[in-house]
Amino acid sequence: MHTAAMPQTAREKAERELCHITDSAYFHPLEAIRFFRRWPRSFLRNLIYTLIFNLMFALAFTLLAYVFVRKIGLAEFPEIFTENIIISNVVGFAFWIVFSALGPVMRRVNSRPFWFVALFYAILGTGIVTGSMWGFAFVTGRSGMLIWIGSREQIFTSFIISLVISSVLATMWTRRSEELTAQIVLAEEQERVATFERAAAEANLRALQAQIEPHFLFNTLANVTSLIHTQPDDAKRMLEDFIAYLRATLAATREQHTTLGVEFEMMKNFLSILKIRMGERLYVHLDLPDELRNATVPPMLLQPLIENAVKHGLEPKLEGGGITLTAARNDDSVRISIVDTGLGFSNKLSNGIGLKNVRERIGKLYGTRGSVLIEENQPGGTKVVVSIPYSTET
Repeated sequence: MHTAAMPQTAREKAERELCHITDSAYFHPLEAIRFFRRWPRSFLRNLIYTLIFNLMFALAFTLLAYVFVRKIGLAEFPEIFTENIIISNVVGFAFWIVFSALGPVMRRVNSRPFWFVALFYAILGTGIVTGSMWGFAFVTGRSGMLIWIGSREQIFTSFIISLVISSVLATMWTRRSEELTAQIVLAEEQERVATFERAAAEANLRALQAQIEPHFLFNTLANVTSLIHTQPDDAKRMLEDFIAYLRATLAATREQHTTLGVEFEMMKNFLSILKIRMGERLYVHLDLPDELRNATVPPMLLQPLIENAVKHGLEPKLEGGGITLTAARNDDSVRISIVDTGLGFSNKLSNGIGLKNVRERIGKLYGTRGSVLIEENQPGGTKVVVSIPYSTET
């Protein structure tokens, strides 16, 4: 079965390109120009690039001849340009064949100092130009060209041109290699920093979560203690429910993520403990769509919010009230609502340690993609809405 390729990181892309440009079997001189690095390497691409490269040389030599050789006029320009295109393609494809055949040698050369690389390519270029032009003159029967090829003037001219071109290309190649090396070093440093930041963030999140757990434990144990003398049967039932709750939730609180289904089940058990204390003064409604049961959430996300709603909104109210816990999907996010019919919004509620820790955890885990909003519930009470990105366990 075909599997899609994983996206490459910036470092992997730079490492791959650096590997390619040190291998002459892959690197084409036009790749020294940023525009020509946009297309992936292939035989067809290199063929087209070689034709473009040859055309550029033909045009350059024709213009030089027109400017510096006074006998040449506009009327002769097309004829000379056509001949230069033929010669440039002969020489250009000769370079391509030789460079492809000498791939292992070129790799060793490319690792040497700049002056060595430039001189090597200048000497090799002189040999390729001389040999390919001699072959072209021999096949086409150009005796005058055969006499000129191999002369000191031709060899010197070819060497100087090859040295200039190889020096320019070597300079561009060296700068590109240095640029890629710098990108790799920077990417490695960024990865190290990101690793340290993730480790620090995870440690901070564990510390925030550890603050919530004893806060809940102490409050529950204090409630059991207050019922022992006045309502021993209720205290016993609460303690039994509390032990069952701890067994079901303590393992989950040590994990980085849990599911919304597990979190709702824990809150159902938690609210049953609170209902023992408040009796008929507390009524509860939970609504979780089946499609959201596997949605991932931070563990112990809802408990401090529900505890706040009961402690600050419902318990102080003489007749008590209700608390509704619901979840809904909104595009790529999950909205979890805790709505109570208690005394209503207060600064004490918005600044409580539980709510503060929830906000910090959401901010550190999801950044701007997560939020905790507090609103007044109509006709009375408070509504807390937690919004986090939607994801499921794999």
